[in-house]
Formats: sequence, C-alpha cells, structure tokens
Amino acid sequence: MRAFFSLLLPALLALQAHAEPGTTGAVFLKRPLGARSAAMGGAFCALAGTLDSIHYNPAGLAALPKKAVTSTYLNSIGGTSYGFLGYGQPTALGTFALGALYFNAGKIDLNLSDGTRGRVTAEEDYAFTLSYARELFSGLEAGATYRHIRMSLAETAHAVSHQSDVGLRWKAPVKGLSFAAAYQYYGPDIRFEEVGDPPPKTLRYGAAWTFADIPIFEIDPDADMRRFDVTLAADAAETLRERRSPRVGMEVGLEPAFLDRAAFRLGWVFEKDVETLSLGIGIREGSFLLDYAFGNAKGFNGLQQLSLTFLFK
Repeated sequence: MRAFFSLLLPALLALQAHAEPGTTGAVFLKRPLGARSAAMGGAFCALAGTLDSIHYNPAGLAALPKKAVTSTYLNSIGGTSYGFLGYGQPTALGTFALGALYFNAGKIDLNLSDGTRGRVTAEEDYAFTLSYARELFSGLEAGATYRHIRMSLAETAHAVSHQSDVGLRWKAPVKGLSFAAAYQYYGPDIRFEEVGDPPPKTLRYGAAWTFADIPIFEIDPDADMRRFDVTLAADAAETLRERRSPRVGMEVGLEPAFLDRAAFRLGWVFEKDVETLSLGIGIREGSFLLDYAFGNAKGFNGLQQLSLTFLFK
C-alpha cells in the first residue's frame, strides 16, 4: 500500500494544487461560504446576523435574530462544485449553529508510472461544524467553532482533521460601527499517510460601518421606498505561508414599496491571483432570502454563487 501511495501521491498533490492554489492543506475551506459575503469580497469579519459568520467569525452568530436555515451552491473553477447547508438557533444561553460543507473537484484521468490508469474523482471533501456565540457584556460578542474534516484524493488517499475557530466582535459606541477579529482553522497537520500539510490557519480582522435609515425622501422626494441603508466593510486575512490579503466590500440596501428588501453588493480582493472584483444582489420577501454573487477570477470563467435562506417566525 505504501509503495502504491508513493507513486500516487505526487499526482494527487499536483491535482490538489491545480484545483485549489495554496501552500497549506484543506484550502477548499477558504472559499466564500455564502453569496452575500462572497459578493462583498469576503470582507465579513465584523458583520453579523447571518450564518455566513460561521466561515468568517463565529462571534457574529450572536446577532442572529431568529432561527434560520441556509444553503449555498458555488459553480467554480475547472468544473468544481461547492455546497453548504447550515442551521442556526438563538437561545437564552446564546446562539448555536450546525453546518455541513461539501467540495468536489470533478473527474480526472490517472496515468501513473506503475501502469495504474482510470478515471476518478480528483478530490472530495466534507467539513462539519458546530458553533456557539453569545454576547459577553454590552457591545462585546464572542464565538467559537469546532470543525471535523474528511478529505479524499483520487478516491485512494484519505485524511481526517479536527480544527477550531475563535472570534470576537465589538460594537463600538458610534452607531453602526463594529470591529472584529478571528483566528481560524487551528489544528494539527492534515496527513495522507506520512505526508502532511498544516491547515490554512488564518488570522482575520476587520471593521464595518452601517449607516441605517438614511432619509431617502430628503435626497429624492419622489423615491418609492420606505428605507435606505449603506454598509461599508474592510478586512485583512493573513493565512499561513501566504501574503496578507486585504479586501473591501459595500452593500446598499433598499426597501421599496413592492418588496421587503433588495440589496446591491460590491467587493474587491487585493493580493490574490484568482480573486479580484465581486458583485451581487440579494432579495428578501417574507421569510425567504435569495442571494447571488459573481466573482471575477483572473484567467478563469466567472465564479457564480447562489444562497437561499429561510427565517423561522
């Protein structure tokens, strides 16, 4: 088995690097979790109130307003697919959330030097999360996530990993302003047989400022809408063995008379070879939220992501 693995491993690692550029293991975890956060360039560490916070800063789950279930699908580079299903529930003791993440890198042909040939799934990964968050005292929220990962390369090499995230979010005295920081993917090396790589340990920090209830009638007396708001966000992500990646995002929210809410989003990622501009829209009607994001990847087709969320009454 080890002899066969020694022949197979170089091909597996090459395939993994092609599907997910990086110098750490399980880099599929760094992909945007939800369409809202993806459209804002991943500048989401200091934002809160949605299940996207599982991926950026678990402390943001403390502001989840009600029970929610969300699912997301990403049509990505090279025919790969990525999906997530999550559930969150606020309680008197804090907010609890469960999540399941799926990644498939598509089919590839193996042609190894020992004569092994065939068509197999290049990479198939699962990540299951359990998160908890609560407000510690006025303005300060804290959260943590446990993550169990199962990875498979070419249907032959397998690895299991356990990781954890911790995060803080502080709502400043200035209305709408918040600061946050999180440390993600802390855990041992991810090993296939004797060979291993560290998880993509990431320090993420940022700020966000929401200007709510802007008096739209003072700007445009003929505007047919109830409310208007703007959110500005900026993050920096420092991943092990990679350059720091700053990112900025903006969301403009509207509440027209004919719809509960519509949002337009824009983001930009710096210092990344395959991530630059992102944009998207969101619609809320009753208990349903539909979000769409489009990401411009250099040298590849655009990345399109769709999320659907249901809020329980």
